[in-house]
Amino acid sequence: MSLRILSVCAVLLACSASPARAQEGAIPLPEGSNARVPAGSRMFIAPIEGGYDIYLSAAMTKKAVPLIMVTDRAKADFELSGVTETDKAGWAKMVFMRSTSTNEQASIKMVNLKSGVVVWGYNVNKSNSARGKQSSSESCAKHLKEKIEKGS
Repeated sequence: MSLRILSVCAVLLACSASPARAQEGAIPLPEGSNARVPAGSRMFIAPIEGGYDIYLSAAMTKKAVPLIMVTDRAKADFELSGVTETDKAGWAKMVFMRSTSTNEQASIKMVNLKSGVVVWGYNVNKSNSARGKQSSSESCAKHLKEKIEKGS
């Protein structure tokens, strides 16, 4: 009886250790190029509620992100989209702390339009931000530039 249990355990262990078995059900991605964002690629920034897309395009220019921004999605290689939320200072913070700083949150993603693969994503949370959306969008641009320069 114990030999039978030992045999079953050995078979289960061999199956779980098999690389072919581990990859079963996984969707294979094409060789590396889909996960990269090459410098000089064309990027479309989708409209984002509250005009955050305009802040992002300004930040991309200010931080010298090596992409070409286009206004026509059909001419783009990549699309940047996301969501943003601003928590404005309440009356108590303005009166007692003499601060009008906001809390900014943004989550963005970049998609390769040819393959549909999400090649990059970033989430930023800036509390007590004196420059609001400008500050969070510049953080997004800085991190995208780093990804492009790494080439990964």
